[in-house]
Amino acid sequence: MSDGIPNPFEGLEAQLRRAEKFRDTVDPVAAIAAYRTFTEFLRPRLPELRIAAGLPEQAGSRKDGRILAHRDGGRVDPSALNLYTFWNSPLDSAPPLVQACVGEMSRLHDDLPTPLTVLDGTSARELVEIPDAVADALEKDHPAHFSDFVRISVLDRLGGIWVDATCWAPAPLPQAVAPLLTAGALYPRWTRRQIGNWFIAAVPATPLIRLQRLALQAWWESGGGIPDYFLYHRIFEVLLDLVPEFHGQWEAAPPLSSAASHLLQLGMMQPWDPDAMRFVAGASIVQKLSYKYDAVPPGSVLDRLVSHRPILTA
Repeated sequence: MSDGIPNPFEGLEAQLRRAEKFRDTVDPVAAIAAYRTFTEFLRPRLPELRIAAGLPEQAGSRKDGRILAHRDGGRVDPSALNLYTFWNSPLDSAPPLVQACVGEMSRLHDDLPTPLTVLDGTSARELVEIPDAVADALEKDHPAHFSDFVRISVLDRLGGIWVDATCWAPAPLPQAVAPLLTAGALYPRWTRRQIGNWFIAAVPATPLIRLQRLALQAWWESGGGIPDYFLYHRIFEVLLDLVPEFHGQWEAAPPLSSAASHLLQLGMMQPWDPDAMRFVAGASIVQKLSYKYDAVPPGSVLDRLVSHRPILTA
């Protein structure tokens, strides 16, 4: 604000400052090298991974994957799509945006058969087994990767919907997700190969999810490091190329746009506008935010969120 006149570009300037901080997060050279590393690691292990995932030892076809997708899409029950998130420290000490998003997601689902379950390291172990090698490698020093393993393990065993603790939804998720689970598993995607794992939905024990868990577990139990921050995503891409059934099941999954699911994050520093929020709400069933920001612009979408005021009004 200058001389009492609001700066209409304050929100955009704040977002550009945020973007500059994360400019080097994606490293194309590391991504290519990691893809090669995981290909070399997984290729000789494919027969045992396939058997553990309930597939024949020898590779099938993409058509087989589409058949599996149809089978598992028929197992969807909206009332059984339990909702999970993870925060491995006391929630009352979490960043304000995390508290706001978890609070709103809880409120949205409280009266449904599928309330939000907020997991931490202890409660996650009550649902799934976390191998010692995974916990020792990740839980303390690499919490984001530990959360990745928790989410894939929970969904493999129990099915349901996973949302990061920085997600916002305009309406209850089970009813919105069920029509999109026609292949038994769902990720948001940037392209046909590039997924996001901040939101995942699945039925239990579906190959697209089970193979991902098995591959991650094999990597961590081998003492593998972190050749690329987006390790989960690189392994997904390798499985897509090495396992025809995995590829076929993914081909059958309806698209959920990652771009449309980041509109709220792109606009969260902008002045709150009810019409703009209705547009965002109609663009995707879920929105991904970030708690990494500096000052909160007064009157912005973010200001309303962290003040626990509704951003979507009738």
